[in-house]
Amino acid sequence: MSLFKAREWWSCQVGSGEEFDYGCLKVGSFTENPNNKIIVGSHQGILRIFNPSGSHVDSMSNNYASDLLLEKNLGMPIIQIEIGKFVSSSPMNQIAVLFSHKLSIYDYIEQAGVTEHGRQFDLELNYEHNMNRPTFNMCKGQFGSGGRGNKESSDCEYICVQTLDGVLFVFEYERQTMIKSLPHTYLPGPICYLSRSDAIVTVSSNYHVECYKYQALAIASGADHGSSSNNDARRKGLDIDPSLSVSQSSKKVLPDWSFNLGECALGIQTTQRIRNASQTILVLGERNLFCLTDNGQLIFMSKFEYNPSTFVVYNSEVSQSDASNPSVRYIIGTHSRTLFIAQDGHIRWAAHVDSVPVQIEVATIQDIRGMICTLSETGLLQCCYLGTDPVSTSIPTIMSSTMINVEEAEEQLTKLNKQIKQAMNDPTLVVKRKSNAQVTIQIDDTNQFSTTDETRFQRHDVESTVPSLCVNIRVKSSEAIQNTLLTVHVHTPLCAQPNEIRMGHIGGISAIGTASIVFWMRDDLTPWNLEATFTVSYNTMSDNVCQTIQKSYKLPIKLVARSYQQPISATTADQCKITLGANKPVADLNRVFPELSTGDTNQQQGLTVRFYGSVENVSILASSKSQKYRFQSDSLASIWLFSNLLIERLSASSSIEFEFGDPLPLNDYFSIIDRHYELRVECEQINSTLEISSKQFRAIQKRLLSKFKDKTPSLLDNLDILLENTNQQILALADRYEQSRYELNRCSHDLSCATKLICLLLKISVSLSSDNAQLLNAILSPVTSDDNEQGWEETVDAAVNYALRTVLARSKSAELGSMPSTIGNSTTNMDINKLKKRIQTLCERLEKGGSLVSSSSTRETNLSPDSAYSSTSLSTRKEKPIASNRRKKDDDEDTEIPNGDHEDVFRMLPSTNARKQYNNEDDDN
Repeated sequence: MSLFKAREWWSCQVGSGEEFDYGCLKVGSFTENPNNKIIVGSHQGILRIFNPSGSHVDSMSNNYASDLLLEKNLGMPIIQIEIGKFVSSSPMNQIAVLFSHKLSIYDYIEQAGVTEHGRQFDLELNYEHNMNRPTFNMCKGQFGSGGRGNKESSDCEYICVQTLDGVLFVFEYERQTMIKSLPHTYLPGPICYLSRSDAIVTVSSNYHVECYKYQALAIASGADHGSSSNNDARRKGLDIDPSLSVSQSSKKVLPDWSFNLGECALGIQTTQRIRNASQTILVLGERNLFCLTDNGQLIFMSKFEYNPSTFVVYNSEVSQSDASNPSVRYIIGTHSRTLFIAQDGHIRWAAHVDSVPVQIEVATIQDIRGMICTLSETGLLQCCYLGTDPVSTSIPTIMSSTMINVEEAEEQLTKLNKQIKQAMNDPTLVVKRKSNAQVTIQIDDTNQFSTTDETRFQRHDVESTVPSLCVNIRVKSSEAIQNTLLTVHVHTPLCAQPNEIRMGHIGGISAIGTASIVFWMRDDLTPWNLEATFTVSYNTMSDNVCQTIQKSYKLPIKLVARSYQQPISATTADQCKITLGANKPVADLNRVFPELSTGDTNQQQGLTVRFYGSVENVSILASSKSQKYRFQSDSLASIWLFSNLLIERLSASSSIEFEFGDPLPLNDYFSIIDRHYELRVECEQINSTLEISSKQFRAIQKRLLSKFKDKTPSLLDNLDILLENTNQQILALADRYEQSRYELNRCSHDLSCATKLICLLLKISVSLSSDNAQLLNAILSPVTSDDNEQGWEETVDAAVNYALRTVLARSKSAELGSMPSTIGNSTTNMDINKLKKRIQTLCERLEKGGSLVSSSSTRETNLSPDSAYSSTSLSTRKEKPIASNRRKKDDDEDTEIPNGDHEDVFRMLPSTNARKQYNNEDDDN
């Protein structure tokens, strides 16, 4: 039994298919009896009065039929119900029922029974007021008392009705005394009466709490309190004239004080007045609760972490000793079916209820004070209390034989604390949770490509339809799992649709979660990674622990590239080329790239492909005699993907080894870095100019607005022309910024591809180990982020500089020194030449035998600068100057590779002399 669940004392389902809202519930007494009755009115016009008698064990419905005292259909939707002394000649309380266009006052009549049926109850109409405006809510109070009225001397109570257009109607018994429209009230808000100030407090349309003195409202509306000419009431069903319209000659009334809420108000209530003590106003907002004094000063504000639905103030039991400093007690109902009992901004208790309350009341029922009555939107009426049921079992008596020895317990506690500290300091101790659920991801490649209108590039200026691939995913589990979520991640320009699938519950071996994912190329950018990552997160049913599994899948290159019919020997000027040597005969390119093959037998030694949306061709050439593979293209970035796929596919089929004998294409790589940095600077400058132009545009708007508001016409001083020119400048800058961002995004992909290619060539050139290659990819990261203040250049510059100062330092005694900080600096403060020089130094030191893996043994053997890079175990390659790998017009080197007429025979030569001979042969040609 939960301590934080409201205990149900009595409940009833009011009606069937009826709707209820705030104002449809009211508790009170019609006589001097302290026990309250519950009055419920529905939007279907049915009024019910309940007198709960409590629930019993043998009662299946938690109520008796005799608990319903009265049920009457009033014929119109009920907006709100109030109980008070609304008839001057009666000492009893009456019921005020607010309809959509009428206010009715009913007498509660109780007749003693003369038969076995017992007492009889009925409602009798006393008087009513018709209104020509739709109503919204109402409040009661001793209007016009000048703040002298209180609870103990409430001989009379009047009613104030607010309409949907913010007009207040005040009724003193059968007489209408005032009609006043409030300023800034286009939509009505909650309303209440402040007895100490004799004022009406409401929330305007601009989310301000406003307090209006009743005397000021009466004077501004021109009301006559002593005249009975405005009497438009009717008694006992007699017809009367329609309500008076709002006077056009009435004065504008100003609020006595106002407070800015900044959000919509759900309800407003005040604490009850105790003698001369001040009252407190509580306003329930959508996200906060505001507590104000009766003069508009903020006492406290509580910020919610939940969505409130309603609230009620219940501080009626404050003693006279606490009257000087009374506390505010209230209950808040939430949409999560929870009641929060709070006092002065602090939550004292929380209890769960069975439904979302739309209204809460605190009543005295059957001499039980503090009974919480809640009403739901569907008509579930409950009377609850806090706490639990009494414990039925007694606490067992501790015998003398089971008494605890304090000294032994302290020694055992000290020993256990010592063991816990030792276990916490042990880094090898890992607590493993055993998971019996074996979840697997199966990927079924249909290898069926399709082309639709939806699989197109996002840019409308690029006309190209790309193929799409549908992949079926199956998730299996050996036992039941729940909350299964499948997410798919791919690198741009590829995209997956959908990228997130909720599979929910998967149970047993026979149950399988299936999904279909469609992949295609979304932007006309150079792809640098074809890997798709599938992640499945789930909760096991046994321990409800969230676990995750991942599986990678290599997408086919046909999604991003296609074969292009062009003569292999046709090359253009300034074309970049990369030549790789192999220790085994060249393979058939049709078998290496079957998805790009056209079935032509001439493609065995040459293949030309092109990325979708690109005009650059990538040629793959193979020489059977020289055992070389050449990649040539107009850009260095386009070569990366095909060279990496060639190496991966040939290495998977056989134990082949590659070698790169040419200088690293750092000049081409540095050109891409320069272009990327220039575009970043250009975007930053355009953004700064755009910000200045926007400030100028707003300043001109303010100047024009002040001239237009001026009653004396004046010249515009060509401000309209300046405004139009500034607007055109902003539009031109926005278009330029959008184009620069697109070029920057394209250059970022080229930079990622070129970085991956440089790392690959450097790994092949100096035969880097897997650890060194992994660290090299971390230092020269292919991941570019252009949205942050610290871009790719700053990140790589810091990583390269750190590597040169530590693991690649010339001697062990080289101090680290102060690292340059580029975080938070402007892009224009970056020295791009230093970055290129450091990258070149990094490559040179790796070519000389440097290692990125720091170890004590390596540092002991490399103490002096002369012996730092004397080792030739990592590379036997002849050092060459950094040069460009672009083709010249007069360069006929290996022009006949497709025909197999090259005379040089390449083979893996481990010696330095043979390596020099291989390089010299290329230079001679």
